[in-house]
Amino acid sequence: MGDPAAGTTITLRDGAVVTLRPIQPEDQPMMVEFHQNVSSRSVYQRYFHLSTVEQRVTHERLALTCKVDPTTGLAVVAEYMGAGARAVVGLGRLTRTDAPGSAEIALLIVDRWHGLGLGAAMTHELVAAARRLGLRRLYGDMLADNDAMRAVVRRAGFVIRTVPGDAKVLRAERTLA
Repeated sequence: MGDPAAGTTITLRDGAVVTLRPIQPEDQPMMVEFHQNVSSRSVYQRYFHLSTVEQRVTHERLALTCKVDPTTGLAVVAEYMGAGARAVVGLGRLTRTDAPGSAEIALLIVDRWHGLGLGAAMTHELVAAARRLGLRRLYGDMLADNDAMRAVVRRAGFVIRTVPGDAKVLRAERTLA
């Protein structure tokens, strides 16, 4: 990727060009629009519960979302620049866990951008970032009916298992070499 701070430019299946880059505090206004463009279904699939746009875009929550602190993890946004406007169309996050060398991985993508390869590209970017951070294990939980996410993580080398005691949740795990 070269300089991780500069980002990586990728071309999606529909020809759209986006840049994957670390989130920045000044992204807060774009994150409001991002959350306004994500469907309730996508929110539920990401967080396993519904929350309103108003809940997701409070200043306090967005300040935490846009905070850059590699000791706790990192976030990557997919930024689209078209017709003179910039927009965040995807958010990926690595969150360090209590287990040494481990982090949780999570993605949320604006619905209009589903099925274009953005999830796969963001997953690849997060795996590369995890390696740079010296992480050895990644995992992410998903709802069992989230077929698209299952396909994305499988192609990225994750192994999917059931979560004991919860038939609705699957866990994707990957060990990094």
